[in-house]
Amino acid sequence: MTSVIIVDDNEDIVSSMSDLLAFHKIDVIGTGSNGLECVELYDVLHPDVVLLDLQMPEYDGLYALRKIREKYATAIVLIVTGGFPQSMNDELESLNPTKIIFKPVDVNTLIETILDTSNSTLPFKIKYTFKEDPTSYTCILTYDQYKNFKKLPIIQDCEIIKKDEKNIVAYKNEMQLALNLAAKNDVSHIQRLSELL
Repeated sequence: MTSVIIVDDNEDIVSSMSDLLAFHKIDVIGTGSNGLECVELYDVLHPDVVLLDLQMPEYDGLYALRKIREKYATAIVLIVTGGFPQSMNDELESLNPTKIIFKPVDVNTLIETILDTSNSTLPFKIKYTFKEDPTSYTCILTYDQYKNFKKLPIIQDCEIIKKDEKNIVAYKNEMQLALNLAAKNDVSHIQRLSELL
């Protein structure tokens, strides 16, 4: 399970983001409200991903990113911000955040970014439709499979619903076979693996 800490001085954002990530089976192992707490949490918990606001009182996100980069050069730090003054831009770029995501946050974008940057191999459930078929289906696949799946020309819409850890190996293998066949325009295996919504 991918582990995350959330650091933002807005308690409502921390709470709603925690609930959202928990629903998608992403483990929120710590929360904080300023940059100093972020650094302390990272030192103790070593999460897979940090979700970090920039503008916070006393110790801001730049402080946290600077301190984390000093000790952990490859840490995955996603800046989640409503915006920031131009004066922060140069230092922010020099500290090389993994990615900057602007509020309001699109749920699917946030989940995809967390999974992509943490290279999560755990499967999750998606909802999708085929072109010329308005019926919604669901299936379970890994993030790498999902990236390939949504590029298939037969897929109309595709979004993550939640992660699911049951039957990991068997389902990954079955879905990989389905993707290989779908790449050759044989959708029968994907349709068998799909559940009607």
